[in-house]
Amino acid sequence: MLLNLTNHPSEKWSREQSNAAAEKWGSVRDYPFPVVSAQFDEKEIAALAQTVLADACKLHPDAVLCQGEMSLCFALVRLFQKNHIPVVAATSQREVAEKALPDGTTRKEAVFRFVRFREYSQL
Repeated sequence: MLLNLTNHPSEKWSREQSNAAAEKWGSVRDYPFPVVSAQFDEKEIAALAQTVLADACKLHPDAVLCQGEMSLCFALVRLFQKNHIPVVAATSQREVAEKALPDGTTRKEAVFRFVRFREYSQL
């Protein structure tokens, strides 16, 4: 099972991303990435990471998709790797279209197309 530790529920994933996860891990379980206060210090980040790790380990994931606030994400990747749980990120191709509007402004639209899951390098 892939533990989806992000703010992107798997029910909203593209067919390509859902199929890739099912092919590699069989199933996906959502675990919303925690809200991280800008006021948190390093000790609070470390404590939150320990709490998430403990919760995640009870679920026995085969891998964790970990994407969110950078300092917590970094702490979690280290902890999961120490516990021999592979950690991946979802990669996407960014496609941008720009359109000049009659009032002289420009409208920019970006579409992100899932490409693959990539494992985090060992820390």
